[in-house]
Amino acid sequence: MSRFLWASYGMYFLGGITSVFFGAIMPELLSYYHTSYTFGGLLILLQSLGFIIGVPITASFMKRYHYRLILTGAALAVVVAQTGILFLPKFYLLGFLVVVNGIGASSLETAVASYVMELFKGRQAIFMSRLEVAFGAGALIMPLLASILIAGHLWRFSPLLIALFALTLAIVWQFVSISLQTSEEEGPMDAGSAAAPIFKGRIPKYSILMLFLFIIFIYVGIEGSINSFLPSIFSKNLNSSPYFASLSTSVFWIAMLCGRLVIGLIVRRVSYERYLLGSIVVGLVFIFLLTQNKTLGTSYLTVFGLGLGMSAIYSITMVYANHTFPGMERTVTSAITAFAGIGGAMFPFVIGYAMDRYLPSQVLWIIFIFSLVLLVFFLIIYISLRIIRNQLNASGL
Repeated sequence: MSRFLWASYGMYFLGGITSVFFGAIMPELLSYYHTSYTFGGLLILLQSLGFIIGVPITASFMKRYHYRLILTGAALAVVVAQTGILFLPKFYLLGFLVVVNGIGASSLETAVASYVMELFKGRQAIFMSRLEVAFGAGALIMPLLASILIAGHLWRFSPLLIALFALTLAIVWQFVSISLQTSEEEGPMDAGSAAAPIFKGRIPKYSILMLFLFIIFIYVGIEGSINSFLPSIFSKNLNSSPYFASLSTSVFWIAMLCGRLVIGLIVRRVSYERYLLGSIVVGLVFIFLLTQNKTLGTSYLTVFGLGLGMSAIYSITMVYANHTFPGMERTVTSAITAFAGIGGAMFPFVIGYAMDRYLPSQVLWIIFIFSLVLLVFFLIIYISLRIIRNQLNASGL
């Protein structure tokens, strides 16, 4: 079990690295190819399209093949993609490699999350929070490494580091063995949450599921936009150097990592609903504050607060959705991962287009509006589930 968990943490660490890779080197990459932020958004779109393609492929493979083959293949897809990117090929070939990279990232996240949901009943939030810590650590370290490489005019060697780590993971999975049965090991449990609702019919059931998917769609889109364009927003809005602008993403992910380190403790005491409500509201407040800041120091502090607020929205939403629909773990997890890919595809492309045509402050207001919609969708879910439970209680069921 411990080998499986540590190898899974490694995979999520790799996922974190790949999620911010293009954003960390975006200004240098666009300068090398002599292109605009719109094409930068297109790169993020292509990676997300690969991510979307990878979800049904992985879900299908999980029904037919051993987990070791699936996870090894996911790591090797990243190796192939990053090795090709290392040589900075023609733009059309770069786009193809970006798609392959997205497929690999999608496969590793879909498979690992699905297996964890099945293995650790009643402790899903605790173990998903640990996976998210690993993801956050990867997303934090990549911009730091990119900043160092940029400062040394060696940014083009960033893919080599990712490829070597992915290859190491592909080898590690050859020595991991586990039976994919629900774990009965003792350990801390998630806090008690409202019982799973009993839906009267398919329409209310799948309407609630779609709202969960829309939340993931918007959240991942916002996070992906921040990962990809926060350094560029800092450069244009605050006139900061590329080095300090790139560090803005590091500040964001330091906060994300700090928040995720304490999630395991929080979810033992706070229900999924209350945690999500608080996180979404805090994130909304700090995005608003970011639109008002004009100095580098206060902007860093605001980005840190934003990272704390957003640190576990994805993982706890996934767990809450699985809790709401018991027995549908693979379906729910795969659907959430797919909508995460769609959000990660569409939002950065839109934000990249906006970056070429609007002021950075206006772009931040666009992100704020989407965050407000996120809050509205969550409140609809929360109120709807309360109504469903109250109706069942009133009928004596």
